[in-house]
Amino acid sequence: MSDFDKVPQKAIVLWVSGVRLADIRTLPEVASLLNRGALVELDPLPITGSQAQHYQALSGKSPAGFGFFDSLVPRNYAAVEESSGRGTTPKLLPDLLRTVGWTVQYEEVQAAELATRLQVLTQTASASPCCLIVKCTVSDRAANVSTALSQALHTAQQWVGDAGLLALLSDTQPASVARFVNMNNFLAEMGIIERDEQSGQVLWQNSLAYYAGNGQVWVNLLGRDAQGAVHPQDEYEEVRDTLVKALPQKLRDTETGEPVIERVYRKEELYSGDFLFCAPDLVVVFKPGYAPSPRSTRLDFDAEMFTTPVAGTTTVAGVHPSMLAGFLLAAAPTLAERVIEYERAPLTAVVPILLHALGVEYVDMEVAAVSTLFSEDYLETHPIRSAAQNQELSEEDEELIISHLRDLGYV
Repeated sequence: MSDFDKVPQKAIVLWVSGVRLADIRTLPEVASLLNRGALVELDPLPITGSQAQHYQALSGKSPAGFGFFDSLVPRNYAAVEESSGRGTTPKLLPDLLRTVGWTVQYEEVQAAELATRLQVLTQTASASPCCLIVKCTVSDRAANVSTALSQALHTAQQWVGDAGLLALLSDTQPASVARFVNMNNFLAEMGIIERDEQSGQVLWQNSLAYYAGNGQVWVNLLGRDAQGAVHPQDEYEEVRDTLVKALPQKLRDTETGEPVIERVYRKEELYSGDFLFCAPDLVVVFKPGYAPSPRSTRLDFDAEMFTTPVAGTTTVAGVHPSMLAGFLLAAAPTLAERVIEYERAPLTAVVPILLHALGVEYVDMEVAAVSTLFSEDYLETHPIRSAAQNQELSEEDEELIISHLRDLGYV
């Protein structure tokens, strides 16, 4: 048996959400991990938001697969908050590991408690194979987490040893906001939304579309919306086509004159599957530096279309995905050393990367593990299955299906 057949039996994932690598890379423990580990930057999917990115990082799938598109959902012309979709939530990383016999502890703690809580978990963990996943969220760019993170990494390295896996994960970093944008103000100025001149109330029966949440544009559709005004099919498509073309060109910063929208997607361009019917009709991706105003996310209006926040304001929700890029930095005998993967991977790659590094077969993932993060010797004995292979039927499954079709008279 080669050394590479001895995959890690211990693993720790320190999930420090909101941390930029640039803010912590000078910590001795992080520098050591960089020197002997593999690093990849991670991009979230539109629509950006903390809950959506949590699902991506922990399930390896787009939340759209179970009907979750945004944490703010329009209902009767008001935005309400939801934390889950319409379907069954897919198995998350702890579930996937437990299925193949791993003992898994998953906890969410305050940033200041990261080191002390990990110390307790490592002292009480006895079963093998065992994985400890501890998540904390940092709101001020690691100002208060450096000491706790250093101590936690030291504890983690002692526990996993040279034969285990140690991973540092950040699913997002808050992005700076130069200008907040209220899309509903703009839609009203275009005549897409009609408002009463006296009260400012929306006259929904004469309004064609509206903005809600962290990037959603909804057509005010007859038969779906309470006071729908747009007929399905041809008229619906005409409204969508108009907005897809007009919004990136017409919505411009009132100070600079520059366009503020990078692209408007039709839902079919981003999503598919059983829950396409409940996806937003259009998805707006703002250019870097712009974000939806808090009032616009609640399907409301501001006094002005553009507002300038206090210097240093940051947010996660609704900003350009590239501005939120997180990272996965990990070291294990199965991973390559001193590898920095500049070709960014989607945030959904975290789960397949970790599973493959632990020698765990995975299926039904949207993307495969990133091959350049693994040692060549390990890949020789543990090749990465492509996304297409992950969804292929085994020979046994194929025979069962063919046999069933034969019994039904189709074969």
